[in-house]
Amino acid sequence: MKSVVCIPVYNQVGELPQVLDEIRSSDRLCDTILLVNNGSRDGSDKLIQESGYPYLDLPRNRGIGYGLMTAVDWALENGYEIFGCMAGNAKMLPQEMGRLLGPILRDEADYVTGSRFVPGGESPNLPLFRRAAIPLVNLLVRLLTGALVSDATCGYRAMRLSIFRAASFDWHARWLDTYSFEYYIYAKVVLDGRWRWTEVPVTMRYPRKGRYSKVKPFIGWYSVLKPWIVARFDGGGFSRPEPEISQ
Repeated sequence: MKSVVCIPVYNQVGELPQVLDEIRSSDRLCDTILLVNNGSRDGSDKLIQESGYPYLDLPRNRGIGYGLMTAVDWALENGYEIFGCMAGNAKMLPQEMGRLLGPILRDEADYVTGSRFVPGGESPNLPLFRRAAIPLVNLLVRLLTGALVSDATCGYRAMRLSIFRAASFDWHARWLDTYSFEYYIYAKVVLDGRWRWTEVPVTMRYPRKGRYSKVKPFIGWYSVLKPWIVARFDGGGFSRPEPEISQ
């Protein structure tokens, strides 16, 4: 199964070199690493262009969700079967990519998300606000979907692209341009009940000092919570009676 892992980047000239170095120093992680420049103008765009990896160059930052949508479209057009995503801010470890892709390659799951809270997961320097807020998001997810998840906010993910081919809802909707996109897809998969999903242990590392997230208070938090609520009540689902499973 042909796999691509997308790394969206927006003004991360300080962190991106570490991410690229760790990718290059790791064993073969997937078939293709795809970088997405979300309108960066701080020098990240030049690093992307000179990285040697294929990339998409978006003229302005419409949000991480739009960057991921564009990457999914690219992957579908180019015949990939597995799509993964990881952050360009050096919080995630490229060498753990196999943990996300493995269950799909072994035909054990259709959607895989990382968790810093299952056995084997770690989160050094996790800010106190995140430590308190993540269980509340998990509780909301449990109330809306019935699913018991340990880390609903982790953005390290992999999924079969057949999920997008089977979707009868509009996953290009403009309101999904920001953080809502990845959570809306996650919610739809969990609510459908036929796609196999699982969590795997990952490391989410945070800096000891300084800003650790681009998520804006209130507006950003709302874009993380809203998709779970919309997915529960908007009625959209998947057109196929059963998920497409590789033989």
